[in-house]
Amino acid sequence: MIAPKPQVRTERWPSQFAKQNWPFLVVALLLVLGNSYLLFTSNQGDALIAINQLRRPAYDVFFKVGTHFAEPVAYVAVVLIVSAFSYRKAIFSVVSGAVAGILAGLAKLYFGQARPMRWFFDNYEEVWHGLNHFEEEWRSWDAFSSFPSGHTASAFALYGFLAFNARRGKLSVSLVCLAIAVMVGFSRMYLLYHFLRDVTAGAVLGLLVAISVYYLQDRLSSRYTLLDIGWADRFRKLPPVQGQVPVP
Repeated sequence: MIAPKPQVRTERWPSQFAKQNWPFLVVALLLVLGNSYLLFTSNQGDALIAINQLRRPAYDVFFKVGTHFAEPVAYVAVVLIVSAFSYRKAIFSVVSGAVAGILAGLAKLYFGQARPMRWFFDNYEEVWHGLNHFEEEWRSWDAFSSFPSGHTASAFALYGFLAFNARRGKLSVSLVCLAIAVMVGFSRMYLLYHFLRDVTAGAVLGLLVAISVYYLQDRLSSRYTLLDIGWADRFRKLPPVQGQVPVP
């Protein structure tokens, strides 16, 4: 009589995902909760005024450059690097950015909230005169597309997705990815493009997109296995066939 095979209890996807990515998720959650506390205990614009007082020439350069880490040029660079190891992950990196951008754009059209410089000018003109203004092209003070922050949503979608896919040095990669996403969000406030509420909403939206796209990628991992290789594989030496003497 053949003994029945023991039943293997497979771990559910949410718990497995949480165990693998808890450092990123915990820190991101704490940041969102901290921002939410500030939103409920302060007036709109208070955080922006405080951040604007930190303005320095060196910071201006840093955040003007850093804010581009959530723009198409950053996605192109990331896709080129990731596609060296996995076409699948590169494709889903683009998907995460596209979904986050579309959702953020639709939300902007629906809410139609004024950007900080326009809001301050309409409601607190004396504060507007006291702010350290940036050049005209950096202010976009007449735009009504403040909520949510599209750059922040794209940053958390892209770098969150990369952190979830990291295998080697996962903790270090996760913290670096989170730091970049946070830097992008902070740059949007430093450059007077968004309020704290916009950045917080963008971060939540981006995280939800990153988790959803990662789940979709995981569900489709058994299909189209050719996508699991990257363009760098053609430069790697294949191991010799068993019994074959390698040619020196």
